Amino acid sequence: MVRTLCAAVFVLVGCEGAIMGPRVEGPVGVDPTTGQPTPVTPVTPMDPPVDPPIVTACAPSPAPGSAPMRRLSHEEYEHAIEDLFGDAALARQVSAGFITDSTSLGFRNAARFLDVKPVMMQKYQDAAEAVAAQVTSTANLPRLLPCPTSGGEACARQAIERLLLRAYRRPAPVADVDRYVAVWRAGSMGADFRTGMEWVVGAVLQAPKFLYRLEVDGSMTARALGAYELASRLSFLFWQAGPDDALLEAARTGRLSTAADVEREARRLLADRKAERVFNFFEQWMDVDELDPLRRDAMVFPGLPATLATLLREETRQFVKASVLDGDGTFETLMTSPVTFVNGDLARHYGLSGITGTTWQRTTFTSGLRGGLFMNSGALVSHDKQSRTSIVNRGMRVRTQLLCQTVPAPPDDVPLNLGAINGEFSQADRLAQHRTNPSCSGCHTLLDPLGEPFENVDAVGRERTMENGRPIRTSGEIHASRDIDGAVSSGIDLMRKLSTSNEARECMVTQLFRFSHGRQEETTDLCSRQRALERFKNSAWNVRELLVALTQTDDFLFKPGVTP
Repeated sequence: MVRTLCAAVFVLVGCEGAIMGPRVEGPVGVDPTTGQPTPVTPVTPMDPPVDPPIVTACAPSPAPGSAPMRRLSHEEYEHAIEDLFGDAALARQVSAGFITDSTSLGFRNAARFLDVKPVMMQKYQDAAEAVAAQVTSTANLPRLLPCPTSGGEACARQAIERLLLRAYRRPAPVADVDRYVAVWRAGSMGADFRTGMEWVVGAVLQAPKFLYRLEVDGSMTARALGAYELASRLSFLFWQAGPDDALLEAARTGRLSTAADVEREARRLLADRKAERVFNFFEQWMDVDELDPLRRDAMVFPGLPATLATLLREETRQFVKASVLDGDGTFETLMTSPVTFVNGDLARHYGLSGITGTTWQRTTFTSGLRGGLFMNSGALVSHDKQSRTSIVNRGMRVRTQLLCQTVPAPPDDVPLNLGAINGEFSQADRLAQHRTNPSCSGCHTLLDPLGEPFENVDAVGRERTMENGRPIRTSGEIHASRDIDGAVSSGIDLMRKLSTSNEARECMVTQLFRFSHGRQEETTDLCSRQRALERFKNSAWNVRELLVALTQTDDFLFKPGVTP
């Protein structure tokens, strides 16, 4: 039985023109007995792509999965700079020129790809120097110092100890402090106190102990994480940055030594405004981060706002904040809520009256045919084409992002050019013709019925009823799921079915697990994933509680031993 989707949809140039790029990366199936990727056996393309559910696999002793050393992702770097120096604009400015982090499993924080290439070494140096010059300027230097500059080297040492505590995310060894004091001494010699601190800040921001999330105890056996390691894991999960003073103090005073301590701090961090940074997960999961640049044919879509991509991203961010952080937090609300947010510019784009100005205001999709995170414009149109929607891409993303099923690379013998189709047809008509072609029917039968229900939303996020003078059809059908197969009448009908699907709920656990740990799930993770899934279920499928649940697993609280 084929466990993955028909390969042709990955680069359907002739069949649909859909290109998903590096977002889809296999393998996903893992044999629970061997820990090896499940082999793909090509048989008939119509066989359903069913992966096994999470199963209980807990032993009496903790069994954490791998915990590779991780460089800060660019988002984490930006937030770390912002929190260290209190300057969000500076943090965005210095990280704007970084080369894009590689994407794996849909996310840009995979440990195996977060290396430092020569070009990034130069980017980090440039960023460090720019930050150092700004935060040690005459106007800003007092914020960096716990004492007057008249204290000389003694004051410099105090400032360095405090900076290293926050930058290293743990107390710095005396030897490190001494080295940076020597850097200060060299920089201030023949100059002034400020120049010495500029040298220090520039050096600290290029240090591996800042750029990498280090868990330094190389025990040969599995061990409980230390308090400062837990503080770092917590802050990067909820805030995408290093610990604050309160979290570091909890680690120092022994108030971060039990699972209950970790849960207490997790809830504190989740209640903080900086928890809005968890949007980083949702925008990568839904590909909202791929909106910019949003290129559309001006002949087909005239008069679009120049900032449309930014507007759609902010609309999605406001929706996530309202549904996950401020609202009831349920998976059903995340998947189906008809609420959205617009400002004056986006309201004009949507044709909504009565909303003006720059303030984001809550409103509702009144058609009754739209709602939830996936039907938010930023998520739905991120892989559409310049002149039209992409039914295949939309359907494929339901499979990959919402059901955690996979699409491998195409086999060599798939014909990729089936010729042009008359422009008088709608997209649904075009794809119905493809389904009569044996080379495309297997794939399109699985994907088209998941993409067509969203055809009431065009490629720039506006609702519609017609395309090319023909009525839009929004009926579809779910195939090859574990628990929700059957006909659907519209996109919101499909989302409502997904909101009650155990397969989709489990996929939510898997996606958050991948993002929070920066890697593919492994056989040894089965207990941790099962425990998170159980707490998710027991909370009536509350996404906030799922975030907290991740901090209570073996994979979060423990670290595997070092393999000789």
